[in-house]
Amino acid sequence: MFTTQNSHRLPSELEVMPFILRLMEFIGLWGPPGQIVRFLAAFGWGTMIILFPKAVLGIGSDRFDAIAKGIAEFIFEGSLFVATAIFASKRIAFERLIDGLKEIFQRATNGPHSNDCYDLLLRQNLSINKFVKGYTIYCCFGPFVFCVPSLAASHFRYWTHSGNQSEPLIFELPMEQEFYGLQIRTNFLHYHIFVLLSLFAYFVCAYFLLVKVSVHFIMIQYSSSTYRLVALRIRKMTESKEVTQSELVDIVELHRLAYRCSTLVEQICHLPLALEFLTCILFWCLTMFYVSNNIDFNLVNVMVLFWLSLLETFGYSYLGSKLTEQADEVGAAIYDLPWFEHSVELQRYCRLMLQRVQRPTGITGAKFFVVQLATFGSVVQMSYSYYLVLKEALTMI
Repeated sequence: MFTTQNSHRLPSELEVMPFILRLMEFIGLWGPPGQIVRFLAAFGWGTMIILFPKAVLGIGSDRFDAIAKGIAEFIFEGSLFVATAIFASKRIAFERLIDGLKEIFQRATNGPHSNDCYDLLLRQNLSINKFVKGYTIYCCFGPFVFCVPSLAASHFRYWTHSGNQSEPLIFELPMEQEFYGLQIRTNFLHYHIFVLLSLFAYFVCAYFLLVKVSVHFIMIQYSSSTYRLVALRIRKMTESKEVTQSELVDIVELHRLAYRCSTLVEQICHLPLALEFLTCILFWCLTMFYVSNNIDFNLVNVMVLFWLSLLETFGYSYLGSKLTEQADEVGAAIYDLPWFEHSVELQRYCRLMLQRVQRPTGITGAKFFVVQLATFGSVVQMSYSYYLVLKEALTMI
């Protein structure tokens, strides 16, 4: 259990993900528990506009490239909604993690070498704020970028189409799907009803994606920083050559809290990350097949989703490797400490930290694989291999 120290309040520049928590409160994932109805309403809207029509009513096309695009979109959106629902169910663990991070930051910035710890956390929060603002802008414009090319192409066809042409007028859809019996590919009014309703659903998806990716990225990054703080405190103590029992006890407690936070991060993230890595293999495979056979307006839509998936998967892999490295750095700092020169009591505290660092620290995917850069390389290789197999199989048909 964490016991947040209320006697010292964190300065505003060191607050734990304040902007993201406000975004979560707006959608009902933070704040009063009764606000969860907002999340359920948004989740239901996206499900009924995007997921249900694709899963039940079908893609609405007999072309395999369109079917591949529709399945890839369903995989991307389905993974997003399921992962967001899993995160919503982990609220208690998330609240405990926020309390734990606050306690660590308070201890680090109010103890010995507080200026160095303050500078480390300040630089981290500035980097996080830049990332969140950039990603927010991307997600805000994403739904418009997703809809505008197909909408512009459809309007161009409609206003330049001559009624006596033998070929029927077919509108471009942002996503390949049917929509509750409406003739969204051939009827001008039905098409615009579908695009308008879909635009709001795409904003829901963008909001979910912003919260999901930002929260998971920041949680893993903060967990890495807690180990950096521990290693920093140990190295500063080594440089000063004055090891006191009170300071060493404080470092041991800081390390215990850091380990507890990384355990909570693993508890929150392991299922969404497993889902992301498993589904991105199929998504990238189908995306590569579609891109290799089509160069049209829909390519913009496909690439928007592809780059989002690529950024998310690479980010998890990079941050997972970084977390493991920072946890191992604590062990290296302890070994550099001249513990053998001190009393048996101080050696006992050093042994406690050494025993803790021997436990593997990192992020896994449902406990089956470790999320690190090597995993990202394997996923890319598997996706390309499956794409080649799929392309070869269809060539033989």
